[in-house]
Amino acid sequence: LGWLRARGVQVVARQGTAPPPGRFYGWLWRSILDPVVDRYVANSEFTRREVVAHGIAATKVETINNIAPRRATVAAAAARIPNRVIFVGQIIPEKGVDLLLEAAALVRARGLDLTVDIVGDIDGWEAPAYRGYHAAIRERASRDDLRGAVSLLGARDDVPSLLARSSLHCCPSRLEHREGFGVVVLEAKLAGIPSVVTRSGNLPDMIAHGQDGWICEDPAGAAVADGIEFFLRRPAELAAAGQAARQSAENYSEERFASAWAAVFADGRLEHSNALC
Repeated sequence: LGWLRARGVQVVARQGTAPPPGRFYGWLWRSILDPVVDRYVANSEFTRREVVAHGIAATKVETINNIAPRRATVAAAAARIPNRVIFVGQIIPEKGVDLLLEAAALVRARGLDLTVDIVGDIDGWEAPAYRGYHAAIRERASRDDLRGAVSLLGARDDVPSLLARSSLHCCPSRLEHREGFGVVVLEAKLAGIPSVVTRSGNLPDMIAHGQDGWICEDPAGAAVADGIEFFLRRPAELAAAGQAARQSAENYSEERFASAWAAVFADGRLEHSNALC
């Protein structure tokens, strides 16, 4: 990049994740990266805020929100399964699958016949730092208070169909995970179901609390249970939140995404720029 800058080539850096916090990374971004970048394009408002927090000029950083991955089309008339909650993501501690299972047990103990679909690779390789987590999830799901209520579906390609048959989506990521965007929340919106989320990274920016989802103030199983129970005990609010979620997905359309990126490269200052992705 230094060689390119010396030749007058301009650089756009697409930021798909937020920079790690801390003084070292602040120095690294300000002193090493920033001198060779003309413009940063963050994938979310959270990522943009974190870049600026490291001392990068706000005028150099803009946001173009991510879009959902292209998957098979879902029939609009997919039948909802009452009280079915779905999780989609990596089966690792940071994603909070264990928190969801504790929440599910609490909700069931309160008298709601809740069931849970867990979508994610639970049979594959585990990083050494996570070793035993898959087994712990299986063991928790097999206890008396959850036995028969949790389906460990593994990695699936039909995520839109699984979301469409669910009543509610839950993304219980721990705060330290610092979700850079939250693609699965967008997929839930497209499926017309609200999401119960924590305040991890960009997740709260995607939800209007009580309108198209629920933001848990405390990233613990009890707080997640309260959000789940709020909607499942109120069918009218659940249906309205699903409609609001689908409407809010328009803010993340492919058309907006393509138009915003076209504008980046249509900028006269960047007509002959390189893009660093």
